[in-house]
Parts: sequence; structure tokens; C-alpha cells
Amino acid sequence: MWKGTLAAWLVPAFVVVASGPFQAKKPPLAKPVVPFEGSYDEARTRAAERNVPLLVFAFHEDPKEPHEDVQAYRKEIFSRADLGALAPLLVIVVGGTGVHDPSPVEVEVGGQKSTLQLCSHYRSETCMAHQKLFDSIYKEHNVEGELKTPATLLLGPDRREIENWSTGSAASWDDVIAAIKLAQSKAGEGLTEVQFADVRALLARAASELDKGQFGAAWATYAKVLGITTKTSFAQAAREGEARALGSIEDARKAARESFAAGKHVEAYRELDLLREALVGTPLEKELLRELAAMEKDKAAKDAIAAWKREQEAEKLWSEAQALGAKEPKKAEAKVRTLLRKFADTQAGARARTRYPEWAADEDKKREAK
Repeated sequence: MWKGTLAAWLVPAFVVVASGPFQAKKPPLAKPVVPFEGSYDEARTRAAERNVPLLVFAFHEDPKEPHEDVQAYRKEIFSRADLGALAPLLVIVVGGTGVHDPSPVEVEVGGQKSTLQLCSHYRSETCMAHQKLFDSIYKEHNVEGELKTPATLLLGPDRREIENWSTGSAASWDDVIAAIKLAQSKAGEGLTEVQFADVRALLARAASELDKGQFGAAWATYAKVLGITTKTSFAQAAREGEARALGSIEDARKAARESFAAGKHVEAYRELDLLREALVGTPLEKELLRELAAMEKDKAAKDAIAAWKREQEAEKLWSEAQALGAKEPKKAEAKVRTLLRKFADTQAGARARTRYPEWAADEDKKREAK
């Protein structure tokens, strides 16, 4: 009755999923740079998890001798379009000494815009935050107790130092931008902060679905992860989870086939249909649709399956009518009347006749008049 297995489908379909131009998409339009909020060690961990370079700025302020070029360099971190264009695939840390007045700053995090009161110099939530970052940067990168600032450092996702502009003068932005581009190219596929959050949430959801035995839903969720990333550690986790879900799906299909062969036609059909619903829009859905179509044509099963499908269609109409209820009474009535006309012989049809006798009588008269 069924020919072929998911293994025959899996290889070509997986190539389709895994070869999408995720990293090849044009970078988003430049937006104001939002520095990382958290400790320096957390920033390095985040860069590794997202597989992106870490760009570090450190400023030791001398209020007695303010340097205009240093001030301009600091301000340009948050205003340069070329840095803003690269920022989605960077983790940027800005540490500095001093205490400053807060000022309203419009930021966008996770696609949401808001105006926050931030440090007017370093865009951190508090001055203590950028002071702690400076202390950590100094501790990690000082040379024999000295860190010449303004310091600009570029680290790879592996935490290794790529470039270090700690000369006591503002670095050349052309050099910084060129180094960032090269580092991003060498790092390969990276994740933006939004993608990172999405991937983690999807993996957690897929794991929960697996635990609950929702194998079709888990497979589809893992596929969404691979629609975001194909080369990071998260992609590998998704492939492993997808394989586990696929094995369980194959087991479920095998069990349904055995039930069908044993004469439990409706039960087998129902199980496969539930599996199909969880896989809508995926190549696996097509596989299941072919199996379901074959069941529907089976001489010994087609009448029972057709009756079950009618019951399901009738129940759907009933649920839709009840959901509309008093909010949209005319639409609800139309649903009930359709149920009475087309599915009078179902349980939902009998329920509608009992609940709405006047509409049932009216539909009977129409039927008799034809």
C-alpha cells in the first residue's frame, strides 16, 4: 500500500533546508549601536555562542586634560553608519571611567523601539556598569599593569585577540572597520542577537515537544532552527534533535500501518492525520498525505474513514459556530444551518437539531420543498 520511506526523502529535503542563503542576506540597515549589557565575561561568552567577533572599547577619562579627538572617537561609536551596519553581527562592549548625567536615548532591541535614560557618554544603564566593564577590560588586557586608552580591541569568537589598538590615541576607523569585516568573514555564519534569542527559544520548545511525545511538532520546530542557522552549534543540536524526532515519526507510521493491517482502520487513519497536522507546510506532510490518500482508497476501510471524516468536518463547523456565538450571531447561524443541511446524520448535526429546533425545522421545510 505504501512505497518508499522517509529515508528516501530525507537526503534531498535536508539539502533544501540546509542550503538557504541565511548568511548571504543583505545586512539590516544601520541602526544606532547598542552596547552589550552585562559583564565582560558574559560578553565574551555571548560572542562565542553567536559565533561573532567581540569589539571592545575602553576609555580612561582625565577630566583635567580632555582630548577632543578622544571625545569625538567615543561619540562616533554610536553614530557611524559603517559600524552600525556591521553591529548586528558583533558583540560590542564599551567600558569607561567617570560619572555622567543620564540622557534620553532611543534604542531598538529585539525589534522593539523605546526611549531609555542612559549614560550620556557610554549608553549603559548606569555609570557603574561601564566602570565595571572598564575594570574587567583592564584586568584582562593590561600589559605590565598599563592599558593605554582609548583602547580598541577586536577578539574572535574563540576569544583570541585579533587586533589591539591600545596606543593612547584614537584608532583609525578605516582600520577598525576593515578588521571587523575580515574577522566576520573568517568566523563564518553568525547570529544576530534576535536570531540568537529565537534559536534558543525554538530549541527549548522542540525539546519540550519531544518530551511530550509530539514528534511531528518537534521535527517542524527543529526545521525552523535550521531555517535560521545551518553552521553554528545550534544547527548541529537541531539536526540531532530532528533525527530523534524523525525516528519517532517513523515508529509512529510503522505502528499506524500495523494497526491498519489489523483492521483498526479509523484509529490508524486518525493517528496519521494528527501527525500530518503537526507537519503542515513541510515535505513530511506530503509523505503523510500520500499515505492517508492510500488509506482512503482501501476497499475495506474507505467507508469507515469517510464516515469519520464527516464527523470531523461536522465537529469543526459546530466548534466554529460556538466560537462565533453572540459576537457574530448571523455568521454563527449560517454555520449551524450549514451543519444541519450537510451533516444532519452526524453527532454534531444531532446536537445542532436539539439546540436549535427552529432552524432545524426551517431547514427541513426547505429540503422538502426541493
